[in-house]
Amino acid sequence: MKIHHIGIVCKENEIGRFFFNLKKKFVYKDLNQKNKLIIAYNPHNEVWMEFVIPQNNKSTVYNFLKKKGPGVHHFGYFVKNLNKQKKIMEKKGYIYVGSFTTNVSCFGGEIKTMFFYKNNFFTELLSNVKKK
Repeated sequence: MKIHHIGIVCKENEIGRFFFNLKKKFVYKDLNQKNKLIIAYNPHNEVWMEFVIPQNNKSTVYNFLKKKGPGVHHFGYFVKNLNKQKKIMEKKGYIYVGSFTTNVSCFGGEIKTMFFYKNNFFTELLSNVKKK
């Protein structure tokens, strides 16, 4: 699997702690998870940075930020076959958390994701992502 992005939970004014030069960024409102996403691409290593900002206490990452403070929340990996990879992850002891489909234009449009949890860390698998 090739790493696609690093998900960092923080407040919007803390982004500079993790990435010092956001020349071009994409902003999305995730209404389902109650988060604001600020996404930037690092062309030097071909990795996206996804800053996940909780919008209220109903956000999926609100408690993470409250308990642990700002920091890396998950690694996202591009895979060709989500269902096949799900079976592999579960055999390795990862706990399946959930999945969703959304449209993220900077990732090429519609993406499908699955989240897994193991050792106090989340892993996200993505499919149907088109590189620019």
